Amino acid sequence: MSSSDLVLVADVGGTNSRFGLVKAGELHPHGIEDVANDGFAGLHESIPAYIAKSGEKPVRAVLAIAGPIKDGLVHLTNRRGWSFRPEELAAKTGLERVEVVNDFAALAEALPYIEELEPLGPGERLSDATKVVLGPGTGLGVAGLVYRAAADGKAEWIVVPSEGGHFEFADLTDRETAVYGILRRDFGRVSAELVISGEGLERIDKAIGELDGLSTDHREGNEISEAARAGDARSLEVMQLFFDALARFAGDMALTFVARGGVYIGGGVLPKTLDLMDVDRFRMNFAAKKPHERLVSTIATVLITAKTPALTGCAAIAARG
Repeated sequence: MSSSDLVLVADVGGTNSRFGLVKAGELHPHGIEDVANDGFAGLHESIPAYIAKSGEKPVRAVLAIAGPIKDGLVHLTNRRGWSFRPEELAAKTGLERVEVVNDFAALAEALPYIEELEPLGPGERLSDATKVVLGPGTGLGVAGLVYRAAADGKAEWIVVPSEGGHFEFADLTDRETAVYGILRRDFGRVSAELVISGEGLERIDKAIGELDGLSTDHREGNEISEAARAGDARSLEVMQLFFDALARFAGDMALTFVARGGVYIGGGVLPKTLDLMDVDRFRMNFAAKKPHERLVSTIATVLITAKTPALTGCAAIAARG
C-alpha cells in the first residue's frame, strides 16, 4: 500500500484512544488498537507511538474527539492538558495534515455504513431519510445526518453537529419532580445531559437516597446496575428513571430532526445496561409526543453494536479527501 494513500483514524476519549489505519476511499480500518491515555502526555506522544508500532507510514489523520473545538484549539472534555491545535499536532507527529471532528459528528458520518445494530422495538429506518444519533456516556452527545438528493441523482449526507444534550429537560411525574428538584437545587438547571449520562445515573441515585432517607454515599454506575440486577428496589427505580428520560429525549430528537431514517443510540451506558431496560416501555415513552404520536411511533430506534463506528465515520471523512 502506498503511504500516500494511508490515513490514520482515531477515536479519542478521556480515558482511552482507539487508533486504526485506512486506505483513502475505503471504510474498513485495519490495525485497530486501544491505547490507554494515562501512558502519554498527549496525542503528540501517543500518535507516533502507535505509528511506530504499526510499522506503516500514514500521511494524514482524521481524529474524532470527545470535546469542543474553539478558535482553532481542540479541548478534550475529560482529559486535562491534552488541548492542541491540529496544525501543531501535525508538525509534531510528522503528518501532513490533521483533521478533527466531534466524536458524535463522526458517529453520524458512519450511520449509512454500519450494519451492526440491535433494534429496540418496532419502527422502520428509511434509507433515504434524515437520521439522528445520540448517546449517554460521560456526557450526552447528539448529531443529525440529513439526507439530500444531489442533482446527479446520488445521495448526499450532511452532518449537523449539535449541543442538544444541553436542552432543558422537564419532569413528568411527581417522583421526577422531586428528584429533579434536588438536581435543580444542586446544579441550577436540569439539562438532558445532567440526567441522561453515566454521571446522571449517579445523580439520580443520590437524589433518591436523599428523598427516601437512605444513604447518599456515592455509588458508581456499575454498582447501581449490578444492584438492580440483584433486585435492589432503589437501584431498579434509578435505572427506570434513567431509561424513561432516555426514551423521552430520543423521541424529542426524532421530532427535532424528523428522523425517518431512524434514531441510533451509541455511547457507553446503554450497551452495559440494556438487559435492565423494558423495551416496550421505552418505545411507549419514546412515541408519547402529542400531537405527533403517529409520526414518532413509525420511527425506528436502534442500538449501535459496532465496535468501531467512530473510526468508520473518520474513514468516511477521509474518503472525501
